[in-house]
Amino acid sequence: MSAPLRSVAPKIGPKVALAIGVLASVVLLAGCSSGSTSGGGGSGDGTGVGQDGATATLTTATCWTGTTAGADPQNILKVSKTFGVGYFDTAHALANRPAFARTVPCSAKHAVEVYKAVSLTDVTPHLSGYAALLRPSTRAYRAIDSAVRHACMNGLLVNAAADSGAAGASLQPAFPAGLTLGWAPPSPAQWANGQRVYACTLTQTDPSPLLYASVFTRGFPTGDRTCINSASLIYVDCARKHDRERIAVLDVTAAVRAGRLPGASAIRVGSHGRFVNLSPSTYAALDRACTAYLHGVSTTTRLTGVAETDADQWPAQDGSFEVSCEADTAAPKKPLITSGSVYDRS
Repeated sequence: MSAPLRSVAPKIGPKVALAIGVLASVVLLAGCSSGSTSGGGGSGDGTGVGQDGATATLTTATCWTGTTAGADPQNILKVSKTFGVGYFDTAHALANRPAFARTVPCSAKHAVEVYKAVSLTDVTPHLSGYAALLRPSTRAYRAIDSAVRHACMNGLLVNAAADSGAAGASLQPAFPAGLTLGWAPPSPAQWANGQRVYACTLTQTDPSPLLYASVFTRGFPTGDRTCINSASLIYVDCARKHDRERIAVLDVTAAVRAGRLPGASAIRVGSHGRFVNLSPSTYAALDRACTAYLHGVSTTTRLTGVAETDADQWPAQDGSFEVSCEADTAAPKKPLITSGSVYDRS
């Protein structure tokens, strides 16, 4: 697939696009998307259930209410004064960070799941102090962020990301809108009590019993997968006919910042519009990473992993550079129309 033809995914919002598709076919189906939003928890997030976060252990396989650390301006002010960091920097850092206020049984509806806890001593660079976690615009924080994201990956994700050849790349499964992967340090109260871990988190805008591990299996709802009907340029429920499925997102921001990959300077304009002009060898390596991940979650032999870039998101609003991994037909073969997700392992 030549570079100018990459990135032909829909440009309209996935939820809106799916609604259009539903009206056209008069079929009521759940929407799906590769976009994500920060979860905030709702009335069903289990508030009032479980242990107080200040005394609870922040560890793997624990779940929490959706309160964010930045929800209370007085808390922001307190944290700012405690660690000697400016109010606005602190507010920015805490805005969507889980407060880990109270535990919730993971079998119940929950807003935040800690699917992996990583000891601070296992992450390089080592943290100089809690104040460094309140300055997200600094180079030191970005280095920690990249390292923790890498530490949060499982073996399949680590190995597939390495196949990309992009130094510092991290890979994560594609989630629908409302589900966000991230990480967070202990709350200040937990930190004061001696807890020293980075919590790898799955946050849900609408709390549910869903767990991170399920995304790698066929048990994850097809309506929460991200499938594409290229002919109509709409996202569809993967139970419907489609020719592409977005399966993962590869973050190559570290490689761009290190000068190993081009940033915005790579954008060109061709007969199909704007595109990211990476070299054929670079796209081939990115394709290998996507294919390695595909083979890890699927038994299909009819599709391959294809790396897609979006010139409108190179970089994204937050400054990141991401590559979408899609299960697609290898060019120049005729696109294969399928139904159901490629995720078919138990």
